[in-house]
Amino acid sequence: MQNQIHILSEFDEALRSLRTNTLEIGILAKKNVENAFTGLTHRDQTICNQVIADDEEVDQLEIQIDNDSLQIMAKFQPFASDLRLVVASMKITHNLERISDHAVSIAKRARKIIKHPEIEDTALLEPAYKHALSMLNIAIESYSDNSTEKALEVLSMDENLNKFHKAATKAFTKKLEDPCDNYKTYLNLVFITRWTERIGDLSTNIAEDVIFMESAQDIRHGGELEEDE
Repeated sequence: MQNQIHILSEFDEALRSLRTNTLEIGILAKKNVENAFTGLTHRDQTICNQVIADDEEVDQLEIQIDNDSLQIMAKFQPFASDLRLVVASMKITHNLERISDHAVSIAKRARKIIKHPEIEDTALLEPAYKHALSMLNIAIESYSDNSTEKALEVLSMDENLNKFHKAATKAFTKKLEDPCDNYKTYLNLVFITRWTERIGDLSTNIAEDVIFMESAQDIRHGGELEEDE
């Protein structure tokens, strides 16, 4: 009996550590996104460089989470909800790592942009950025709080993000249709707008994984959550 209690205690601690590390990579990814846009809007190359440097910590933590998850499955062979937690955490971690990668891409383009004269049209990115960041925040909270409701809120926000993305892209590409001195800046802004939209898409993926973790329902690719009877 004593040995069984010890094993259960070790298993619980392993799950707590997995959740803690998953939330930690979420905090790091979010910070990188915020810093990438701060570097762009404040025209600060030092902040942009910091985003690129900080991504290494995200990469290493992803590797650790993958290894820890595999060890949990091999050693404890979890069932049902515990197994869903482990699988969802691995998938969520992968999405967060990709979000951090997009932050790095934004920071690199921002470094190119700030070498040229500032243009007011950069502000057109703000609605898409704020909306994508809000989606990421709520997605991370949905995992932290085991909240299907918050996960569903993220899914409901995707349509507006698409509208903000299309509006900014249209404005920037319109500037590229005619000869202009700032064509490189506008081209870089088109790329940044796309990566911003991808951050929202990956946040949606996280929300879908939380729903799977909590309800055992896969709602990817247009599926709908079935209510408990």
